[in-house]
Amino acid sequence: MYYYREYSPAIQLSPWVKNYWTADGFVESDVATKVFPDGCTDIMFIFDRAKGICYPCMFGTMTTFVHSDFPAMTQIFGIRFQPAGITAFTRVPVDELTDRNVELLLVETLFDKYFCEALAEKQSLAEMVSNTNHHLISLLPSLYGSDKQIIRAVDLIYLAKGQLSLTAVSADVCLCQRHFDRKFKSAVGISPKMFAKIFRFRHALRCLKNYPHKDLLTIATACGYYDHSHLTKDFKTLSGDAPTGFRP
Repeated sequence: MYYYREYSPAIQLSPWVKNYWTADGFVESDVATKVFPDGCTDIMFIFDRAKGICYPCMFGTMTTFVHSDFPAMTQIFGIRFQPAGITAFTRVPVDELTDRNVELLLVETLFDKYFCEALAEKQSLAEMVSNTNHHLISLLPSLYGSDKQIIRAVDLIYLAKGQLSLTAVSADVCLCQRHFDRKFKSAVGISPKMFAKIFRFRHALRCLKNYPHKDLLTIATACGYYDHSHLTKDFKTLSGDAPTGFRP
């Protein structure tokens, strides 16, 4: 177990940055905490307070769950970018980072070693957030152009909670299916089919928690699954557990 908190970025950054987050208070446990895919790319600064060292890394878009397990003296400060958001700041090929955790200084990105060193010297979370806001805002005048077709597609899939024909989405953004799939994966890191699958799963996860007395078939059909077997299959893939394990 550990303590996880989220914080809003400066309003100017909200089109590209979803949130900042922190994790600390790690304790040794027989069961590591699972982190589920959310369609986002994260940059993490992992501080080993015992050694006074910072390990910056980039975690690509996930297609399945990962285990989160760190030593007790670890503190993490993360920047979670909106789907396709990081491509406005850097030309790092996000589709090559899918399901990978890469040392940040090994890729050409928006943070250098001097930023990492300065962040490590901050004494409070408020200072970390302020410093990061200031740095990212300073980059706004030199942003790369966002792909408006893909941003539109992301919004459509998100608002529909993954329950939308991808053929209809590609038609809405005026792209043939093959070109749409390629551009989407290049910008987001995963295919539109996987992106929709993740948001359908996350919607079903909320329904399981909010409506504990509804049967699985009702929740499955309400969330866009063919049946409860389809629901169970996606849950096993994305969370490693059956949907019944998420009942309150």
